[in-house]
Amino acid sequence: MIKQVAIILGGTFPHIELINKLKNRGYYTILIDFLVNPPAKKYADEHIIESTLDKELVLQIAKNRNANLIISSCVDQANVTACYVAEKLNLPLPYSYDTANLISNKVSMKKRMVEGGIPTSNYVEIDTISKLGNINLTFPLIVKPSDSNSSKGVRKAINTIELYEFAEHAFATSRNNKIIVEEYIEGKEIGVDCYIKDGDAKIIMTRERIKINDINISTQQIIGSFWPAKITENILKEIKEIANRIANVFDLDNTPLMIQAILKDDCINVIEFAPRIGGGENYRIIKELTNFDIIDASIDSYLSIHAKIDYQEPSHIYFDNYIYTKDAIFDSIIGGKALFDNNLIEYLNVYKQEGTRIGIELSSNNRVGVFIIKSNDRKGILDKLKEAIYLFDVLDNNGKSIMIKNIYKPFFDEYDYYTN
Repeated sequence: MIKQVAIILGGTFPHIELINKLKNRGYYTILIDFLVNPPAKKYADEHIIESTLDKELVLQIAKNRNANLIISSCVDQANVTACYVAEKLNLPLPYSYDTANLISNKVSMKKRMVEGGIPTSNYVEIDTISKLGNINLTFPLIVKPSDSNSSKGVRKAINTIELYEFAEHAFATSRNNKIIVEEYIEGKEIGVDCYIKDGDAKIIMTRERIKINDINISTQQIIGSFWPAKITENILKEIKEIANRIANVFDLDNTPLMIQAILKDDCINVIEFAPRIGGGENYRIIKELTNFDIIDASIDSYLSIHAKIDYQEPSHIYFDNYIYTKDAIFDSIIGGKALFDNNLIEYLNVYKQEGTRIGIELSSNNRVGVFIIKSNDRKGILDKLKEAIYLFDVLDNNGKSIMIKNIYKPFFDEYDYYTN
């Protein structure tokens, strides 16, 4: 019997589960990723080493292999390619290529958000460094490329010197030579995972993202997140209204929707959003806490099948702690067994292979792994995290400790804030 062919764009960790679920649905799976050994490689039936950003090349591969499905559940730019190819071949897709392209570009997304009355920070679009002198925004400012994946090139500038320096960096990262400069809003950063069904947003999970609070680190990275976030029913109601507005303004339905926002004085300001599932441990934590399989739902979205939205309220709190290292050659993680033996963590996921070069800039791509902590309250989370950091370490290829541990001091210094 000839199997249907599914092409998966991007070999990320969440796509391991995506590939397994597609196989369970009877698909022959072809992974496209420019890396020689991406995490999901060994789970796919076949791996083609090509860029997921090359739309025409992916289109040709899909034609040659008689693909029945092109999918990327959690990678923004690859998702654009998936929608482009699916539309060209008249295959099922979650929304149009124009919509995917609009949302993947932070400039066009911001403009449409403002036009649609979606609350967000003041911003300007910049296409040349010379225009920085004419902006009328208040420091601190966030500088970011208009079209990058994850958090590449995103930095916070506190003065004009940093603004110009970080703008140069953002331009170097941007493929379309455009960047965004927007006002930084101080407040609690939250993430929201929804599913839009029949025009209505179902709020599946929230989380509070804990930023690395270090004046020497300008990149906007997080230590991890508390799942779920501690927010009121009124705030949840406002989030739902904003999610519904996003769905209406951007013509989204029957799709996951991930929102990043700042909560300040009971007001929500949207940083950005994406009609996809989150990366990292997102899908796994949602499954553990709510019993909702968001990867299955994302496949249904691509196949234009109306997903069954059935989930429960969390009975515990999770914290996903990302592991950052200094600029080095990654070798191994030590102390993991002690964390399990002392019932400090639920699981440990190593993202990088032995011998991988870890760059100097802190970004989501430079996380070597993550461990998950579970407790009934935040105090229990933080008590376990303190002990875990003491027992845990990362070594380079010379056996030297390279784990960055000083990022936790400000977090632990604010212990009372995070437990109340």
